Amino acid sequence: MSVEYGMVSVLIPKEYEDEFRACAKNTMPDAANALQWHLYQGICANLGRNIPLFNLVPCDSFPQHYRRPFIPGFSFNEKGQNLPFCNVKLIRNYFKTQALKKVLTKWCKANTDPKTLFVYTLSSPLLTAISKVKHQYPDMHVCAIVADLPNMANLSAKKSILLKLFTKKLAQNSYSLLSSVDSFVLLTKYMADYMQITQPFCVMEGIAPDTTAENPMEENREEKIVLYTGTLHRKFGVLHLLEAFRNVSDPNARLIICGVGDSEAEIRAASKDDPRIEFLGQLRRDEVLELQKRAAVLVNPRLNNEEFTKYSFPSKTMEYLASGVPVIAYKLDGIPDEYDAYLTYPKDDSVEALTNALESLCSMDSETRRRNGASGKRYVLEEKNALAQTKRILDFLQALSNK
Repeated sequence: MSVEYGMVSVLIPKEYEDEFRACAKNTMPDAANALQWHLYQGICANLGRNIPLFNLVPCDSFPQHYRRPFIPGFSFNEKGQNLPFCNVKLIRNYFKTQALKKVLTKWCKANTDPKTLFVYTLSSPLLTAISKVKHQYPDMHVCAIVADLPNMANLSAKKSILLKLFTKKLAQNSYSLLSSVDSFVLLTKYMADYMQITQPFCVMEGIAPDTTAENPMEENREEKIVLYTGTLHRKFGVLHLLEAFRNVSDPNARLIICGVGDSEAEIRAASKDDPRIEFLGQLRRDEVLELQKRAAVLVNPRLNNEEFTKYSFPSKTMEYLASGVPVIAYKLDGIPDEYDAYLTYPKDDSVEALTNALESLCSMDSETRRRNGASGKRYVLEEKNALAQTKRILDFLQALSNK
């Protein structure tokens, strides 16, 4: 008997991107958006058909963080349904839950075959809806894809006390609903220990973006660009990178930082003190990917000194490696050993060690750097592409059904 698949997502439909950018007052969730599209496209490619996609736009609340009180419903991507909901602060989660519950109930009623529902993230309103539907349709297999633990999704140092309490409450509710999930796809094995789950799980660090059809860009030979793109929170080591780069002696080295976060003021100040440092703020994802290919070195300065590093695999690791540019990163607990051959690790957590790693790669000739980056690119595009990674998920679910 065939299996009917569906997926609950919190992505931004391509038709809605311009509207989202115009209304959002905070950062764009580019990394999560890209991962969800890769997951969906890979699953559909492996199955040989498009599956229903039930989507709730990942906007923040009106009026403080988003300019629209109502999110419209519309169809997209052949089988995608963007669910409408009231986005007003404090009541919006109720409307999200109701919208998702309604569409999932309809989906379950219409399909008598065994059903598997993928859900991206452990969002409280999503799990609340799914638990209610599963109570009525207990044969629906729910597979949660966990990219971030609920209480570690927002690591900004500028969260208010009220926001911290609200986030904690939502996280507690999410964890209380884990019994409605039948299996998990986790980014690191440590997530299972933290959540104390007894359900079966598989580990999938992420998905490399497909860059095979893109035209390679030449590295800027006059300026050796050291690039960081992503969230600019202090906990992610951005200030550590600033300090290390200031000690790089090469006058042709240039540090470019893109993104938003709680360390923006320090980055702007550093760019005034050192003309080699440039802060571009948040760019569109296509602009970021283009910039990565022009760089001499890509850096992820996240140190392995915080609890959350066990429970995350930085999406930029895949993205950086797929660009074909050498990558400096720290050996985080959440990074499997198989990546060691393709990443340059500083010798220790000191500023001096990071400076030495930067100078070592910047001093290489362009051809040596190209070969260095090419091996990492080849590895992730062959082993960690959307088709390969989602096949692992589907094989994992098939093995469960055969037990």
